[in-house]
Amino acid sequence: SWPVHTEMKARLRASESAALASSIYMVCCKRTEKKTAYFNEIKPQIEVRIKEKLDQFWNEGIGGSDFFISAIGPAMEVFGKYEGVEKLSGEKVSAKELLEYIRKSVSEYALTKILKSPQLGGIDEETRFYLLWRWTYNSAKVHFDDARKLAQAVGVEITEQWGNGFIKKEKEFISVLSAKERGRSFLEKQKFESMIDILHACLLFWEQNNRKAISELLEETGNLNNNAFWQVAQTISEVLPDGDKEKQMLQGFLYGKENYGKTGARVDQYQMILFEKG
Repeated sequence: SWPVHTEMKARLRASESAALASSIYMVCCKRTEKKTAYFNEIKPQIEVRIKEKLDQFWNEGIGGSDFFISAIGPAMEVFGKYEGVEKLSGEKVSAKELLEYIRKSVSEYALTKILKSPQLGGIDEETRFYLLWRWTYNSAKVHFDDARKLAQAVGVEITEQWGNGFIKKEKEFISVLSAKERGRSFLEKQKFESMIDILHACLLFWEQNNRKAISELLEETGNLNNNAFWQVAQTISEVLPDGDKEKQMLQGFLYGKENYGKTGARVDQYQMILFEKG
């Protein structure tokens, strides 16, 4: 399968909702043998083939939603060799189940690439979803079913994030909120559990020039010296476009990294003393 650019990136819809920048053409041939296979047996072959092609597509600059679609062909190369693919129970594997498996495989691959690290264990599901969303759709609104599929690939139930979460539903569309869009009322939460919640709280404290609150939050949550936390912040900053407000906040927050913690608190106290003397 090949991704072929067929749509204008500057079309009006691009700034409001997500649209593919490419069409994916699949070249097929007739199956010559009638064979069946167990899904568990061919999964390693599918993963190898997907990775081979994703490496190629990544190097060619294919990204975002196009990247997910481009993996369908390579997976079908293996899956389509068989007249039927079954589970150990004897139940046939549907096309829907194959697509869910592909999305999960591509999500894991994309996260290791954009984070520049093969280790994802220290990053919770909500934060993985946020990263993938920003990389895939940026700030666009996306149809509910497409958003649900992306969330499902990393183990997130998007309906659980409504209300005080970072996911917003408007009619049939889903959008992901930045720290600024969540607003200062978000800081009233009793506890910040996910890494993205902690990062958003830090950005809002940074906007208030409250280094002391940043230091306390990072120390309380164990993220002051957590490399995974800082890598997530850096990665989100890198995938966002120039001029984006969240990108600017992240850059400012990251710039002050060395001043957080005990040193940061002392700096704030020293600045306050100078201010009072002045």
